[in-house]
Amino acid sequence: MVRNRDFLRSGNAAFADLAKGFTDLSEMLDRLASVGDDRTAARAAGLKARLEEFSAKITLVGQVKAGKSALSNILAASPGLLPSDVNPWTSVVTTLAINTKAPADAEGPANTKARFTFFNRDEWDNLVVGGGRLGELAERSGAQDELADIQRQVEAMREATKARLGKHFELLLGQNHAYGYLDAELVERYVCLGDDADLRETNAKTGRFADITKSAELYLDIPEYDVSLTLCDTPGVNDTFMMREQITLRSLRGSELCVVVLSAHQALSTVDMALMRIISNLENRQIILFINRVDELNNPATQIDEIRSGIQATLAKFHIASDVAIVFGSAKWGEAALTGSREGLTVDSARTLDAYAAARPELAGRDEWETAWNLSGVPALMTAIGERVSEGAGRRLLERVRRNARNLTNEARATLVARRADGGAVSVDFAGHSASAVMTQLGAKYEADVATLCQQLRDDLMQRMETSESGFVKRATDSLIDHLERHGESGTWQYDPTGLRVLQRAAYLSFARALSARLTKLYEDAARHVEAVYAAILSGGVADFRIEPPHLPRVPAPVGLGKTIALDLQSTWWRRWWQKRRGYEAFAKDYAHLIRAEAHSITRDLEENQVAAVLENARSILREFLKEHQETIRRITQPDAGNAEDARKALEVLQSGNDTTTAFGEILRGLDEMAA
Repeated sequence: MVRNRDFLRSGNAAFADLAKGFTDLSEMLDRLASVGDDRTAARAAGLKARLEEFSAKITLVGQVKAGKSALSNILAASPGLLPSDVNPWTSVVTTLAINTKAPADAEGPANTKARFTFFNRDEWDNLVVGGGRLGELAERSGAQDELADIQRQVEAMREATKARLGKHFELLLGQNHAYGYLDAELVERYVCLGDDADLRETNAKTGRFADITKSAELYLDIPEYDVSLTLCDTPGVNDTFMMREQITLRSLRGSELCVVVLSAHQALSTVDMALMRIISNLENRQIILFINRVDELNNPATQIDEIRSGIQATLAKFHIASDVAIVFGSAKWGEAALTGSREGLTVDSARTLDAYAAARPELAGRDEWETAWNLSGVPALMTAIGERVSEGAGRRLLERVRRNARNLTNEARATLVARRADGGAVSVDFAGHSASAVMTQLGAKYEADVATLCQQLRDDLMQRMETSESGFVKRATDSLIDHLERHGESGTWQYDPTGLRVLQRAAYLSFARALSARLTKLYEDAARHVEAVYAAILSGGVADFRIEPPHLPRVPAPVGLGKTIALDLQSTWWRRWWQKRRGYEAFAKDYAHLIRAEAHSITRDLEENQVAAVLENARSILREFLKEHQETIRRITQPDAGNAEDARKALEVLQSGNDTTTAFGEILRGLDEMAA
């Protein structure tokens, strides 16, 4: 039972400005809807829905048993909901949607609280036939012994799954199960395998569907939070088949923040290097390190500073700035504070909590549970999340909706002022063309311009990536030959692929900068052209009339650069690869082929999963912008473009005198103040 729910409000102060911005903008949209025509009201409602649907995605990553699930449970005000302190062999991503309703599903209950999605046939076959990503690496590098071992392990897993699910196994692939309730037993059925005894019981509930479950979506209402959040609890990345690494990368691509959960007694040890490769490609403000399990330290008051220094040194090696947020805490202490009970604490954990509290004089005199809550690190974590969401995804959405609202206000003004009381239309000649024809021409022009720009940006990026690949292959091969000349064929040589990732990241960041600069100019040019059409139609009859360019698409961090490639592995396959080759030429030729294939796999992944989506978004944003204005100008200039209701509303507004003009002016001033 959660007795101290009010503790969850501790991060709301960081969200206060964002929440106020959403409220103020929503009120302006309501007012705009009340004074505009029906089309304006509908579009204002659509913009308001974007604000109401906002939910920042926060992905928790880390090792198996680092405490991600326990921390997620605390943030979700549901201790014990997600299984923790177990070692589930599964690849389930669990999403906790807080203060967000589940999307409508014809096959699910009306008020869905949990939805579980299973791997489809292709995904399952990729794992059981090829051994997943690790099998792909083993096959590419010629490590047949390792590949055979991987396939034996996968086969054992497949047989256990079939034994558990029986005849239902084939039917379940590609399906989903939805429920109108949510509890720990239901979650365990889909995300936690359970122990060996459970595996032998085909009717066991615990972990019955875990092998084939790809994702779990849970929906919770937590009124103590002022905003909606989406917490994505990923499996640990150090798994046998690297399926979890792929899932982690996929989750991070659409995430606003990454909370890296580590154990205090082994923070950033060598087993976390794969994790560092992944997060080193994120923006610094996207990363929060939560050092969990400080309750397992002998003396947190003295050890935390030492651990922090070690973490910062490791971050520096991966070119991650020291200003990344680092929060120390204990999910167990957080659970004790929320529940108002120490029953879940070991004797040592409780003793450490009391000793640490005594060493923090600023907490003297506070309530026992408030003290435990502060020392758990959860309030500091929630504040860090709030600050970053507010300045990141929240601010971007506010600016995007504000620009759209300003344009919509001016469109509404133009529509109502230009229409005659009898529903007539404005006729303007553009060198023999109508306004609608001019807008159609503008649409075609900018559709072609943005397509050309996107193709150029893509080609430039691919050229730089290919240059990075070629340069790296040459340097690596030269280094190998030098090693062979100096040491012969004895010993094992390996070349660190970090340099390749640095060059590829530089190429991607250059692409992001070029896209921002060139797309900004293109969008501004389009806005000025559209504004000129309005100006000709209105003949200066609407004061302070300006069309804002659309908001730029976000270029996500290149998280795919962090995926493991064959050169990162330190397993026996590398020694066998080395032993199977004889002669300098064979070494150099085979190694060059391997590194070229590995490097190109990163480039291809980046292009297909991120670059293509960004460029398509750039095109669709401009296309939608022009489409909206084409429709508005058509309605202004063509008598049959509106309807009787529009004409009636226009007549009412025109007859109301200056009241509506004043309202529009106030809305515009309010929107401009928000921008300032």
